[in-house]
Amino acid sequence: MEKPKEKPIIELKNVLKKYDDKTVLQNVNLVINKGEFVTLLGPSGSGKTTILRLIGGFEWTTRGEILFNGLDIKDLSPHMRDVSTIFQDYALFPHLSVENNIKYGLRLKRINLPRESIKPSIYKKQKNLQKKWAKEAKDAMKKLDKIQAEYEKELTKKKLPKNKLVKIQQWLDDSDFKYASWEVWPSLMNEKFEKKYLTRKITNDEMDKIVKDVIKLVNLEGHEKKSIDQLSGGQKQRVALARSIVIEPSLLLLDEPLSALDAKIREQMQQFLSDIQKKLGITFIFVTHDREEALRLSDKIAIMRDGVIEQYGTPKEIYDYPVNKWIANFIGDSNIFEGKIIDNDEEIISILDQKIKYWSKYKFGQNEVVDVLIRPEDIEIKKSKGLIKGIVETIVYQGSYYMIEVKHKQYKILVESASEFEIGQKVYLDWTITSMHLMTQEKEKNKNKDTVSLNLKLNKEEISNE
Repeated sequence: MEKPKEKPIIELKNVLKKYDDKTVLQNVNLVINKGEFVTLLGPSGSGKTTILRLIGGFEWTTRGEILFNGLDIKDLSPHMRDVSTIFQDYALFPHLSVENNIKYGLRLKRINLPRESIKPSIYKKQKNLQKKWAKEAKDAMKKLDKIQAEYEKELTKKKLPKNKLVKIQQWLDDSDFKYASWEVWPSLMNEKFEKKYLTRKITNDEMDKIVKDVIKLVNLEGHEKKSIDQLSGGQKQRVALARSIVIEPSLLLLDEPLSALDAKIREQMQQFLSDIQKKLGITFIFVTHDREEALRLSDKIAIMRDGVIEQYGTPKEIYDYPVNKWIANFIGDSNIFEGKIIDNDEEIISILDQKIKYWSKYKFGQNEVVDVLIRPEDIEIKKSKGLIKGIVETIVYQGSYYMIEVKHKQYKILVESASEFEIGQKVYLDWTITSMHLMTQEKEKNKNKDTVSLNLKLNKEEISNE
């Protein structure tokens, strides 16, 4: 018998968030599976932190669903969600020592009682109550279904005044929040029952053992009694991480937690976070505007712009196969040229005043104008024989390589090379067919669509099969 597919730990469905008349999230859809390290990447004001705060319960959606293991939790307070958050400023208690900061949330932890110590009548009572709670929730949701159907019918009527339409939509949104409350209510009541009858408070000895283990895990041994102001930035980060993971949340939210650290410590903490996440298997949702950080840490990246998710995929998919010019430039150094499909059967394209073969995993139309991405590291620069020739205009030393700008006719091309060249030197450039990535040109009217990838039709094998 086939094992049933596990529900995503987090799923955002058509999430809209407004502040007064300003829309900051536009019908966002996002699926995150258990154990994944997912990064929300984008410029300031793109909506990254808003998504994090909605999942954490610090903000409420205007419309849409936030499913946690299949249940809509959008109306639950932060303390009622199995979620922990690390903020940009760490939010540590300066008057408490390292170990007492870590113990803060742990004091509310409950330990399961041995099954043999619990009377059978307790389980019987729980089973009967579960049926009762489920029936009450089902009846309440049935009534709300009827109310929502009436609201939706009203919205379809013609010539309704705008203020009336807005009012009806507000009623519909309000009833949806009530529906979400009833949807999760049986689960909350069951948790309350189990806390009272099937668990006990954690003892001081148990708490000390757990804290000792987590301090060892985050490499803070010897710092237990120190106050927060005696710690370095990296150590404070580890305390914040320890305080979050010690309560064993299903989901950890991290809001640019490394932004205040210097470059070397930040790099060390990136590796540390990655190691901890893999070791514990906790789902991480990480917010950053640093593309290198996102590429290094993530299982998946959601690229955000103007309140929508432009593209969602693995770091390789995002870097090698961006869906538009904006993402290509945002995620890495890029050469993007306009190309025209000369023959879509023979796969011939006109680019840089040359007619050459191309390969694409997407299908494009005859004479269609496209954007062509070629990464600087995918271009070979040499002293003789190549697809095109040009003159070296600028050279920037980057440590392990040179970033060279080559002028070819009216075009300027960035090339990454470990070899030395001189300004004014004549050079030749070459690249492979698979080094070119063709993208549908983004139109201004499509700028705020939820994803541009819907405009691209698959023509070749998926990335995972390459």
